[in-house]
Amino acid sequence: MTYSELRELLTEKLIIKNSPIPHHTHVVVGGMGGSALPANAVRFLDSTISIETHRDYDLPEKLKTDTLYVALSYSGNTEETLSFANAALEKNLPLAVITSGGALLEFSEKHSLPYVCVSSNWQPRNALFMQTRALLMCIGRDDLSQELSNVQFDDSLAEEEALKLSEVLTDALPVFYGTRLNGFLAYLGKIQCNETAKMPAYTNIFPEMNHNEMQSFDSVAPESVTSLVRFVLMRSTEDDARVTRRMDVFAELMKERGRIVTDFPLSGGSRAEILVRVSYILHRVAVALAVARDVDPETVPLVESFKKRL
Repeated sequence: MTYSELRELLTEKLIIKNSPIPHHTHVVVGGMGGSALPANAVRFLDSTISIETHRDYDLPEKLKTDTLYVALSYSGNTEETLSFANAALEKNLPLAVITSGGALLEFSEKHSLPYVCVSSNWQPRNALFMQTRALLMCIGRDDLSQELSNVQFDDSLAEEEALKLSEVLTDALPVFYGTRLNGFLAYLGKIQCNETAKMPAYTNIFPEMNHNEMQSFDSVAPESVTSLVRFVLMRSTEDDARVTRRMDVFAELMKERGRIVTDFPLSGGSRAEILVRVSYILHRVAVALAVARDVDPETVPLVESFKKRL
């Protein structure tokens, strides 16, 4: 995904078809993989929005009142999401759909459900902002959708940042750490490394990781694993000072043990601007890592083989 393609995803015209969607106080999004990311993106943009993701078959065990259920599958053929949509329809729950086609689009048209049909030919993780804008429209937050559409930045500077970070992470085991406020960005770093660069990568958030995971990186841990680790700390000026202190101390301890720690500052701009720019940088990091490893950054052959085996 290039910068011009990102701008295309941010500005593509989207329409809710069939009928308007009434406002609900709570939203449950049924989605898997890259199609589960938009709900997290919405929470990042506005943490006051009551929205959760259901990454499984059927529906959550406990159904809340005044809830909109959104079946989100980029391909339209994700079996867990189709199960979610069918279960919501059977219970006569408020249901909307976001997809680019497939069985889910046919399901929407057959049952006259409100839906947004997005353009295809992207990997779901790279269609994040198109799907997020569609979700924002479904929940009546066109203002946030417009904020995303308006985001622009210096892509040459972003490419420079991506190249520097990719050099640190080459032939490494990336570990992305964030905080409660920006943990989604750390998670995006992991996902991009997994799918685009075909590399194992991990994520967690402060302060929780100080109480368990941190211990695994002590000098007595197996060097065959810990020597490969490269920590990327997502830092924001909005972080709680107590959490920032924890990040500082953790970085000190890791460096004393010979570990490599890199800060990734998230300062400047609105939440929408930070989300779009950082997401783009992380994608370009993963593309650079894929090229260095001579693998295709676009395809996900193991995932596809798994689906066929099922």
